[in-house]
Amino acid sequence: MKTSYLDFLLCGSAISALIAGALALVMLLLPLSNALASEYHVIMDFLLALLFYGLLSALVVRLLLRLRPLEPGEYSMDSPVFTYWKLLTIVYRLGQGALLPFTPVFVKPVVEALFGARVGANVALGGTIDDPYMVTIGEGAVLGHASLVSGNMLHGGKLTCGQVRIGAGATVGVNSVILPNSELGENVTLMGGSYVVPGTKIPAGETWRGNPARKWM
Repeated sequence: MKTSYLDFLLCGSAISALIAGALALVMLLLPLSNALASEYHVIMDFLLALLFYGLLSALVVRLLLRLRPLEPGEYSMDSPVFTYWKLLTIVYRLGQGALLPFTPVFVKPVVEALFGARVGANVALGGTIDDPYMVTIGEGAVLGHASLVSGNMLHGGKLTCGQVRIGAGATVGVNSVILPNSELGENVTLMGGSYVVPGTKIPAGETWRGNPARKWM
């Protein structure tokens, strides 16, 4: 993946600002952590720093997308959109990483929603979401272990960004992959290990499987 000095400047500045913000908040709460944890306050301070870094990262991602939404499309690696996408990716991935100690499996949908995903109630999320701000998951959907739902794809020297919509009650099997500009209707079943190529539309209630995924039943 092509990188430039501008990438390092933008990402380095964003990370530095987020670290500074998180540490400033920890310092503000230092008297409280000393009172609550006494000689163990360092552990509490460290966990608070991770929590604040993650929450501030989510806030920054939301603000950036409010100021400049990431539009679906295909972009060259020289495009300003590609640079912007890399900045968003670094910020949200490090932010989600910082929140890992506070993210048991039943909290994962909340974390994805913090970073821009539109997630319905009672969603079970056992897999990974790339570019959560490009993903919509309906109520009661299940994403199996090690599945991947991605709002981006790098291929042939170009970045493709697109929305992914998973309908209410849909089931995505373990180790399945869903790529940009795809849509799964309500109560769709995607069998384990399936590969949904970009632009695929699966009607409600159908069962698909395979690589590439095709209708099965």
